[in-house]
Amino acid sequence: MAEKDALISFRVNAAFKARLEQQARKEKLSVSGLVLREVSKYLEQKEAEEG
Repeated sequence: MAEKDALISFRVNAAFKARLEQQARKEKLSVSGLVLREVSKYLEQKEAEEG
């Protein structure tokens, strides 16, 4: 993956944040790493569908 040189920030409710943190801990990832992985997979899938 390319160097990370940009910041994206968004708000979620406390329960959603707790769920993200819990899942990230289970997978031994940071929340940022978990979100980046999942959003990357989503974008790759959408780009493949669009051809």
